[in-house]
Amino acid sequence: AQVAIQQAPVAAWNVFATLMNKSGQRDKSGNEYQLLPFEYLNLGEMMTLGSDDATLSSLGGLIQLSGPAASVARRLIYAVRMPTVRQGVTAAIESTERRVLSIPARQDKRRGKAIKWK
Repeated sequence: AQVAIQQAPVAAWNVFATLMNKSGQRDKSGNEYQLLPFEYLNLGEMMTLGSDDATLSSLGGLIQLSGPAASVARRLIYAVRMPTVRQGVTAAIESTERRVLSIPARQDKRRGKAIKWK
């Protein structure tokens, strides 16, 4: 997915430039539209290992996380990468809500009552 996300705007521009050039259209300076080269930037790797476990590595291994912290970071990264702010906020809220609602009721040590999360 990482490559596709990076490659999409370059591919879209190159399709546009090719069509414009073939139809004889020119840019504002009167030149042909230039095709853009694609350069891949490795942003790291993320992998889910269950509902509350993950591993991630970024910046050439400089940042490495695993466990619940990596799971939260992975979910936040996906939320930030959504196409619109609304989609990102929705993804972050739904992900957090699912995690909170999946926590089983636990005993409150002070009062001996079960805590209901929903």
